[in-house]
Amino acid sequence: MRRIETANSEIRVLRNQSLATFACMVLALTCIIVLGIWGGVRDLRRGRESLLQAKIAEMRSHAERTVNHIERDLAERETQAGLKELGSAEWLVAHWKEDILPHEKWAYAAVEDRNHTLVAHTNPALAGSQLPSEWYDHIVPMSGSDVVRTRLPALTEGRPVFDLRLPINVNDRLAGTYHAALSVEWFDRTAAAAEKSEVFGWVVVVGGVVLVVLVAIASLYFITRQAAELQRGLDLADVRRITELSQLIVGLAHEVRNPLNAIRLNLHAIERVHRGEARLPDDEITAIVRESVWEISRVSSLISEMLGYARSEPPRVEEMDIHAEVRGALDLVKQVMEDHHVAVVARLAPDPIWVLIDRARFRQIMLNLLNNAREAVGKGGRIEISVSRSGCSVELIVSDNGPGVPAGSQHRIFEPFYSTKDVGIGLGLALVKKFVDESGGSIVYDGRCDSGGRFVLRLPEASAARAEERIA
Repeated sequence: MRRIETANSEIRVLRNQSLATFACMVLALTCIIVLGIWGGVRDLRRGRESLLQAKIAEMRSHAERTVNHIERDLAERETQAGLKELGSAEWLVAHWKEDILPHEKWAYAAVEDRNHTLVAHTNPALAGSQLPSEWYDHIVPMSGSDVVRTRLPALTEGRPVFDLRLPINVNDRLAGTYHAALSVEWFDRTAAAAEKSEVFGWVVVVGGVVLVVLVAIASLYFITRQAAELQRGLDLADVRRITELSQLIVGLAHEVRNPLNAIRLNLHAIERVHRGEARLPDDEITAIVRESVWEISRVSSLISEMLGYARSEPPRVEEMDIHAEVRGALDLVKQVMEDHHVAVVARLAPDPIWVLIDRARFRQIMLNLLNNAREAVGKGGRIEISVSRSGCSVELIVSDNGPGVPAGSQHRIFEPFYSTKDVGIGLGLALVKKFVDESGGSIVYDGRCDSGGRFVLRLPEASAARAEERIA
């Protein structure tokens, strides 16, 4: 009990440590998700700002070239009227039709004089409009103080734009202002399209990290459970081994004590005869000696049975004719069966059936099953044996007309040291189960039988080619 309590305490410590680790990993997962969202939003904002700066830089470059052209044209005319005539300047109209109007991203271009009057506009209907003093919403600081956001109808027709203002200087004097505008609607659509790939990238990265952490958490949970189960199994196995050893010692002591007592009494009787203190007929002395030899053989059999179960030597796989080996085992127990008036019926075909198993182990399996059946049926009982093919296996059935095994005990009959009999230490069927399993076969107790016991043993059949070689 103390070992079990210690094991349970260790399991609780392991579970607490695993829960703490699990909580830390969940916290780490939460931090990863939060940081991923923060980083994604920050990256998207920076990407949007970079795209806006790039487009405004492109617009500024175009506008600067146009302003330079306007300044040269005005310098040649050297009159204020030249600024008013820009609306009809062929080169400017052609430039706007070719480079501004066809592109959705450029909202408009316009020229404003010093009186804040539009003297030229890509939309001629807006030429002559007067700009109020507070005509824009706010400055776009990331793009410079000369870029504002506005939706003034007189300038933008009500559409939101980023307006760039460049001064027009003639002979070092301000002659007017050139307006170039980037459409906010177009920019929003372009930025949204670019953000989709950025969002997908962040989702892949964060999702991959989250998946790795989740797999790690699941693995930790699985390993924790497996470790706890393994630890519990090891401790229970220790307790079971101690219990089995106790049962073995008690059973062996009980089984050995009776033969030793009988041998001691027999030797005491012979000693008295030898000293002349008693007289016994010769046939009685012979019976005493025979009984002592039988008791010694019984002790030797018990020890051999115990050693056979404890031995861990690997089996020797060989091909053998199961019919011949069954007949050989029956020959060994024939006299014992006759002495106990037990009838044995073997239904064996004349042709050999080859199986793969250690020959010596199979002989031990048959002897144990036959002795178990003989003890179950008692005098006047009947044992039946049959062999047949079943798929890739060979099926051997040993049945008897004894009382059978109670339904509540059938699941334990192959357990070591378990026995429903008054004699024996319960290793016979356990030894059979061990030998059959190590040979790649199987054995079950058929509890559906109406009466008696029925053991069904299946062994792997040898290949036909190798069997033919064996026969040759």
